[in-house]
Amino acid sequence: MITRCGTVKTLVLGIGNQILGDDGVGVHVAQELAKLIEEDEAITVEDASTSGLNLLDIIPGYDKVVIIDAIMTEEGEPGEIYRLRPEDFSKSVHLTTSMHDANLPTVLEIGNKLIPEEMPHEIVIFAIEVGEVQTFTEQMTIKVKEAVPKVLNLVLGELGKK
Repeated sequence: MITRCGTVKTLVLGIGNQILGDDGVGVHVAQELAKLIEEDEAITVEDASTSGLNLLDIIPGYDKVVIIDAIMTEEGEPGEIYRLRPEDFSKSVHLTTSMHDANLPTVLEIGNKLIPEEMPHEIVIFAIEVGEVQTFTEQMTIKVKEAVPKVLNLVLGELGKK
């Protein structure tokens, strides 16, 4: 893989809304990762309460992006963890709830057409199945909270930091 600066520039991005219970799981994971990852010029850890086309303000310029987000599927159990690629990711709480916003595959397609030289070559999504995302609370449900250390380990492994 040819990289822009000789090293792979990686962004770890936790997405969520911390005042909507389980919806904040991506942000919680990113905040914990930021404490665990020693200063590394090649890895940036951020959290965001944005989605859709707003991601085009964040992800360009990186070779690899690891996204941590909540997901709700028809048959999933809260706390389940999925490792997905953009082509698999169609039911995120954040990336498909608004008719006025674009889901991740659409955002990537737009980015690849408008700024192809700046878009990441690799995107990995760690999605945590959630249960409660409509109640205003900063507390996650027990099963989702229990998934956080597991997601941390999976992301650290993805980054070669395990």
